[in-house]
Amino acid sequence: MDTANNPKILLAEKCARELKKILMNTKHVSREASKISTDVEKKMIEIKYSYLDVESMGEMLQSLRESMHKLLDSLGGKEWAKKAKKEGIGEVKIAKIRFCMNILYNLESRLRLPDDPAYAVDIRIGKVESVWKHPNGEKLKVCNVNVGRLITVITNDLSVREGEKIGVALLPPQDIRGIVSEGMFIGSGDGVTRKEGEIGNIPQLTTEEINAVRKEVLRYIRD
Repeated sequence: MDTANNPKILLAEKCARELKKILMNTKHVSREASKISTDVEKKMIEIKYSYLDVESMGEMLQSLRESMHKLLDSLGGKEWAKKAKKEGIGEVKIAKIRFCMNILYNLESRLRLPDDPAYAVDIRIGKVESVWKHPNGEKLKVCNVNVGRLITVITNDLSVREGEKIGVALLPPQDIRGIVSEGMFIGSGDGVTRKEGEIGNIPQLTTEEINAVRKEVLRYIRD
């Protein structure tokens, strides 16, 4: 495998760098967490230049998952996000930490998915639990979406309704006019596409839908 140019590995490598940068520049984060993030960055470099197939990378990928468990513990365990919020760590930072840790932890499973940059991020069937108008954007809606856990998605498709199932790509979080969006609804030129299936499963995508996700993934890698 050309691991040095594999988009899934390149995205994980970028996440490792971003995670280290965030943790080393955030108050109330332990030295242990910063140390682990440095170690994770080194592990991603080893994976990138291993030129091995997924099976042969087994030990390295397992070590990466173990590091994510250790990092989670050092941040405060399963309730770390609530703790971080109480300590004044901003929502964007919290969402970015969560995104990067998820990308790194699940790298092996993504490497086993179709060989396309789009699958460098999680693509899930999400159920819209609630929808409201963005307070700072006339042509935007804010949606709470269940993809196996609740995330926030901001969309410009005003036809989205509560209870609908839609394909969601979990992308790097960004602040959109004061609210953090953790992904995008997948669709075509006609708007978002409703999907059938179990919440949290990977939906079947058209070529146009895959292209839309691929574009966002490659943009993040290259930025």
